[in-house]
Parts: sequence; structure tokens; C-alpha cells
Amino acid sequence: MNQQEIMKLRADFRVFLWYVWQHLGLPNPTPVQYDIANYLQAGPRRRMIEAFRGVGKSWITSAYCCWLLLNNAEEKILVVSASKTRSDDFSIFTKRLINDIPILNHLKAKEGQRDSNIAFDVGPAKPAHSPSVKSVGITGQLTGSRATRIIADDIESLNNSLTQNNRDKLMETIKEFDAIILPGGEITYLGTPQTEMSIYNALPERGYEVRIWPARYPSAEKVDKYEGKLAPFIYQKIEAGLIKAGDPVDPKRFTAQDLDEREASYGRS
Repeated sequence: MNQQEIMKLRADFRVFLWYVWQHLGLPNPTPVQYDIANYLQAGPRRRMIEAFRGVGKSWITSAYCCWLLLNNAEEKILVVSASKTRSDDFSIFTKRLINDIPILNHLKAKEGQRDSNIAFDVGPAKPAHSPSVKSVGITGQLTGSRATRIIADDIESLNNSLTQNNRDKLMETIKEFDAIILPGGEITYLGTPQTEMSIYNALPERGYEVRIWPARYPSAEKVDKYEGKLAPFIYQKIEAGLIKAGDPVDPKRFTAQDLDEREASYGRS
């Protein structure tokens, strides 16, 4: 790969995402995946990506972490999930990308650096108290951590959001993010609401921008129910009359028939 191609990968995360998908043997990213990727690289420093299950939020964001480290080896990324296993899966996948993709190989940890699956350094990083990438569960030890980027990946689960008391505890826990994030840092939530009283609904009050990619295009009458949070990518197609209400947003991944089957099993919500 020549220097010009490398510069293109560094300059635009969407190009880097395509490169990673090619390496993984996946089809080209879908328009929705590219839209999420663009929001990750160009969105505000406090944001929420709320999208249907299966769109690839975690995979895209794992690639985003690699892209950040490719551009700046001094990034400190903290991954937090409802369960330790899920956050560990995120960091393990990120480390696997670094080990397997040629353009990222120089980021492999060197001798004397941290190199576990759940807390590792990248090779060019200077010595620091915090690892380059670290994964913890939302009920784990957050205190003492420091990060330039926090990825809150599905921190809300059925178990920890079923009752108001549980949701209150979770809301108190995520306040710790403000003590962890370094000045100028970025906090990104990824998730799908588990209840109508989801803690994600309160994020705008805390200064976060929420962007939603639903599984189906809503009717023009229902757009207002999203309170301005609907992704412009979705809204523009509705305004232009390019789609019908109920059409799949990402038909390359989920057809109308597949969504019908899932709705029958899950219920519409």
C-alpha cells in the first residue's frame, strides 16, 4: 500500500471501514453503516448512536477505535458494557484487528507494555498509567480510570433496567464518566432501548445528541415522535418521497420478511 492510499485511510473513517470490511471478507458496508461511521468521525463529542440490533454498531465502533489509534497512538479508550463479557469481546475484537490487518500491525504491543485482551497498549504509545484500550463492566471498577474516549456499548440491559430503582442506580453510575474523561474527550453511547423508560431518553438533558436509525422507515406522521433525533439520512429519504413507510432501512441486511418475522417474535416495540 502506497503512502497516498494510507493517507486516504487515515483521513476518512468511512474509507478505513471499507478497508477493514474487505479484510474481514464482508460485503461492502451498507449506506446505513457508512452513515453511522460518518457520525462517529464528525459528530459531537457527546453522542448516542441508537440503532436496531444487527446493524453492526459494535463492529463499526471497534474499527473506529483502531482508526483513532492509527491517527493518534496516545488515545486512551475505555470500553464499558452492561456485562464484563461484552466489553471484553469488544476489546478482544479490536486487538484482533490490530494483529491481523497489515496497516495496523505497528500498533501491536511491544515488550514491556501491557498486552492482555482486556487492557493493552499500542506499540508507539508513551508510558502512561492508563492502557491504550481497556474494557470494564458497568458494575466494575470505573474509579481511577482515565480516558480520552469512552465507548458505552449496550450499558443498559433487561436486568439492570427492569425497575425504576435499577435505572436510578445505572444513571448514578454513568455520572462517573465525567470524572473519567480527560479534557476535550469524547463519550459515545451505543445501544437499543430496553424499556420505554430507558435511561437513554435522559441523555439529551445531560448534553448528549441522540441519533436514531430505526429498522423501518416511519411514516411522515410519526416522524415527530422521534423529537428531532431521527438520523438526517432517514429523514431526507422520507421528505423526498423515495421510500414508503414500513420499508426496511437497511434492506441489504434485513428484508421486510425478516423484519416481519422478528416483529412477530419480539413484538413491535
